[in-house]
Amino acid sequence: MAADLLQWHDGFHASLQIELQRETAHLEFHSEHELYKKALRIDTLIIKNSDDTPVQKNIGKIFRKYNLIEYKSPDDYLSINDFYKVYGYACLFQSNTENTHGISMNDVTITFVCSHFPRKMLKILKAERNIDAEQTAKGIYKLKNDPISMQILLISKLPPEENLWLSSLTRNLPMNRNTELLLREYQKHKASSPRQSYG
Repeated sequence: MAADLLQWHDGFHASLQIELQRETAHLEFHSEHELYKKALRIDTLIIKNSDDTPVQKNIGKIFRKYNLIEYKSPDDYLSINDFYKVYGYACLFQSNTENTHGISMNDVTITFVCSHFPRKMLKILKAERNIDAEQTAKGIYKLKNDPISMQILLISKLPPEENLWLSSLTRNLPMNRNTELLLREYQKHKASSPRQSYG
């Protein structure tokens, strides 16, 4: 079956070259071109097991069945390339099922988590795809005008009283009441699996 498929693809590639032979001065043809050199991995996938129970937490209000989360470290920034990479991941995730249309794109969300507001990325998205960002809560921006439900979590603006752990993912953690609370919580529960990763 694979050999048969490969022969068809070779024939298709050759047919394209023949069809476009008068244009070859300004066209390059790459058969079976590898689109991405790294392993395709999303930072976090959150699967919501119940359709009847909406997520109450501020960062998860947009969650549906399958939620792809991309995280940028405090020294990194969210670029237009990151946007399209993760958008592509969502499309690949939908297509990687045993049955045709095994996952509906209506059941998929994308969350970008970053420390710096992605002004340049949003400017390009507005110009190219008419995607706007609307602040829906402190530190939370919904991306509008796209079929996929998307949001940006701006760590530096999330309220520490509601998002203690995420808002503390910073290089310059001030020694204040929130930090003291974080350290107490960490000490109290440091044997639990997620908190071990945090320390």
